[in-house]
Amino acid sequence: MTREFPEHTLQRARELATGQATWRPVTPRSAATVLLLRETDQGLQTYMMCRASTMAFAANAYVFPGGRLDPQDLERGEALDLGEANLATLSLRMSADLQETRGLLICAVRELEEEAGVVLDPHSLVLLDHWVTPEWEMLRYDVRFFIAHMPQDQTAEPHGTEAVEARWIAPADAITEANQGNMLLMAPTRAALVHLLKHSQIATLVAETDARDIVPRMDRLHIDENGREHWAIVHDRTGELLELDRPVPPVETRQNS
Repeated sequence: MTREFPEHTLQRARELATGQATWRPVTPRSAATVLLLRETDQGLQTYMMCRASTMAFAANAYVFPGGRLDPQDLERGEALDLGEANLATLSLRMSADLQETRGLLICAVRELEEEAGVVLDPHSLVLLDHWVTPEWEMLRYDVRFFIAHMPQDQTAEPHGTEAVEARWIAPADAITEANQGNMLLMAPTRAALVHLLKHSQIATLVAETDARDIVPRMDRLHIDENGREHWAIVHDRTGELLELDRPVPPVETRQNS
């Protein structure tokens, strides 16, 4: 399931692609999200929440618990001891400075507790992916995706008003429902689910994830030398073309709908 790509949003994407934009993209805000995982006889399941229709960002979409980095996360992160070598490595993988790296780990566990009632040790988080909201959007986030094992002695359930429902679901089932038009998935959410598909155990997923290079990815409209338009994924920091001819990405903010 995807939203129709509005003409005025397409125009913004074209202006960026041709260098004709007279406006500057909104600076993305750092954010973190957590894929809670549990092992079942049928394979891995992850906890997903359906955002309320009133939300400005990703309304009606199924997402993982998460949110933006707050100043208090940076302050609390100063006390997080990750070890000098581990912090440096994680900082590089997260494309963040040392302070932001610690703060994002605090942000991830804080948002998870606020939205799902699950308490995690930030040391248990494993970086899975990194996505940046496209430049044509009016609300933009620089999001690190983490995976974590669901504690057996806790229960995940929606807290607050951002989600209207939540459920545990197999990654393949979520993607199937989206393909059938029964579930709205943002491009980064779908990509995160794809990472889970070939794994039935969390340990093997963690091993594969730790061995994989992670860079900040972003959707962008690319126009080739013949004037043909292609939806692409680029490296957010360098602009390097990472993937060409991908599906049209869903629109993420209500301002563009």
